[in-house]
Amino acid sequence: MYGGGEILALHVVKSLQDSGFVVSLVCDNFNPEEVEGNFGMGKVLRACKPIIVPRFRPLLPRLLAIQKLRYAHTLLKTFKGMRPDIAFSTQSALYHIPDMMTYHILYDLVDLLEILPGGRLRGPLASAWKKPYYTIMKSYASPSFTANRVFIPLSGSLEEEVSKLGYSHTGVVFPPCDMIFKPRQKKKQVCVVTRIAPQKNVEDFIRVANRLVDYKFVLVGAHSDLNSGYTRRVMSGSSSNLEFVNARIRDRPELVEESKVYLYTSLEPGVGIALGQALGAGCIPVTPAWGGGAEVVKATGVGYSFRNLDEAERFTREALESDDARNQPDYIADKARVFSSESFEKQIARIATEKPALRFN
Repeated sequence: MYGGGEILALHVVKSLQDSGFVVSLVCDNFNPEEVEGNFGMGKVLRACKPIIVPRFRPLLPRLLAIQKLRYAHTLLKTFKGMRPDIAFSTQSALYHIPDMMTYHILYDLVDLLEILPGGRLRGPLASAWKKPYYTIMKSYASPSFTANRVFIPLSGSLEEEVSKLGYSHTGVVFPPCDMIFKPRQKKKQVCVVTRIAPQKNVEDFIRVANRLVDYKFVLVGAHSDLNSGYTRRVMSGSSSNLEFVNARIRDRPELVEESKVYLYTSLEPGVGIALGQALGAGCIPVTPAWGGGAEVVKATGVGYSFRNLDEAERFTREALESDDARNQPDYIADKARVFSSESFEKQIARIATEKPALRFN
């Protein structure tokens, strides 16, 4: 399943190739035709030198961290001895080239970074039984797993967190949101494009849909076997005005392009690529007042940020009925350019070629 990490990797590769680098890509699946069909970037992948590694195949969903740690240690044996001019990592914070500076793109405080100083937890791992579990995993991984690492935060809140931790980092680089969708004649319709997983907080999207039964809600996404229980639980409570479409959004662009509102309920700190693309389609964003969604509203000056379900319901209804000039599709699409893939690639090229001064705290 392709996700944000794969999109990031492709645009990093393109930026490096455009800057004159010969790029080797460590991956578990090298299929230019498949990438061309998904993202229109088969030519970019085809120009890479692949270094194929075994796929991560977890057996026990509840012990993912242990299995991921073991898998990472196996991969480090492959990486050891590599000496490229520059290295980027767009996947887990565990994956890097030993004894060499690696630029790690940070789009969430996942993996072992989920536990912050003082044992404080946040996000989908924040449950009582997982706190000691992840504390132990962090100690076993490596006391210095952030050594020789420069983080590239994809949002202001992520930059703030790595600054608090004292980790070296660049300034904020917004993720590459391909402006593949165009505004169409809008319907009074609400959509979201997402993986159905706990960290995406899909249940709040469904709760708002249940409150606004006079409007159509469209959930476009896919789920993995690892989250099948979560999917059944949240979807079982949906009302008849919600339609679930299990499809690639590139195959059904009208679902976003015809929707007037994009209701983004994830609390993840990174800026969501699908959210940026929805703005490119002229959708009015309605997001939580925390996390990457709030940063999109702040950076563009369009949309609404809610603090609870009552506000989410009220702002969604207000957006659906709005004729305000700032809520017009063409105006929103123009503001979305700050999240374009071209902007991302320019900043990655600058980091790779100029190596700007790093920040700490």
